[in-house]
Amino acid sequence: MNNMNDEYLRKEGQKRKKKKNVVYIISIVFLSLITLSSLFVAYFSLKLYKDSLPEKQNPNNPEVNIEKTYTQEEVDALLAESIEDAQAEAIAQYRIDLKETAEKTNGIASILRTLYPEYFVFYNKDHYDFIPIDDSLPKPNFDNEQIYANDGFLEYKKDGQTVSVKGIDVSKYQGNIDWEKVAASGVKYAMIRLGIRGYETGKLVTDENFDANVQGALNAGIEVGVYFVTQATNDAEAREEAQYVLDAIQGYNITYPIALDIEEVNKESSRTYNQTMDSRTQCAKTFMDYVKNAGYTPCVYGNLVTFARLVNINDLGDYEKWLALYDSKIYFPYEISIWQYSDKGTVDGIDGNVDVNITFPRN
Repeated sequence: MNNMNDEYLRKEGQKRKKKKNVVYIISIVFLSLITLSSLFVAYFSLKLYKDSLPEKQNPNNPEVNIEKTYTQEEVDALLAESIEDAQAEAIAQYRIDLKETAEKTNGIASILRTLYPEYFVFYNKDHYDFIPIDDSLPKPNFDNEQIYANDGFLEYKKDGQTVSVKGIDVSKYQGNIDWEKVAASGVKYAMIRLGIRGYETGKLVTDENFDANVQGALNAGIEVGVYFVTQATNDAEAREEAQYVLDAIQGYNITYPIALDIEEVNKESSRTYNQTMDSRTQCAKTFMDYVKNAGYTPCVYGNLVTFARLVNINDLGDYEKWLALYDSKIYFPYEISIWQYSDKGTVDGIDGNVDVNITFPRN
């Protein structure tokens, strides 16, 4: 949420230097592919040319004449020339495509993701991780070509009709909110921070604006979901967090998911600093199963760091996922329920910026 991506973004400058070696490797791979493709192009071009030549003269058929014959050395020279021309053209086009890709996106990551669609590709500190995609899990329920900007917000269309729902997520950092104005602006749902477990103390703390935000949103006709920032280190603490959430929402009509917010913490003083991926994944599953058994819809919230490095995404099954990815397009290997696409949204009734989201119909 507010601090989730700061550390990650701060390190990007340092990562760029390390990416140079990866660039060289990618370039070598592409040039090798280009060489092979050039050989094929040259071979078939020469074959078509040779096939177009007239047949050798037949004494019994004087109408067939030879325009020109070729020695083996001449054929080899023609082939070499064709390869050189085709390779030069392919390299020129490759340079254009690579430049355009790099200008629009993280070029290296985009190229790798195109080359290896069977993997969830993620840059991990000083290298790229290739996480096999589990074909048994729900496939992406979005098409990037159907995402449109409209009056400062994004929306998702299907068959020309908007099928996404506009939402926000808030915490005490948004201060006092005029929920009637928020509703009038077209916001249909709000994911409201319920609380956190202290990074160092492990104490469970309720967001000081939680009750006011839930009551205000519901009174304005806005549907509500909640999220809790976890620091659970074992199953017992995960169940404790789930029960804490369930107790806090008693008496409220919660119709949107209950989300577990899993964030990267880089301070050595954090109680989860050395927590393993398996442990964190198990805690998430314990929390969500507990919430599901209570009759609510559980959900995992995170960004690409969360789903690539903190939890084993393939073990999360078909639990609903709320993706934080600040971009105009989505890169994610599975179905998502909610997309948090910006933390710089502006909505009438809220002072300053607010996280903005849209939902997607499930497959």
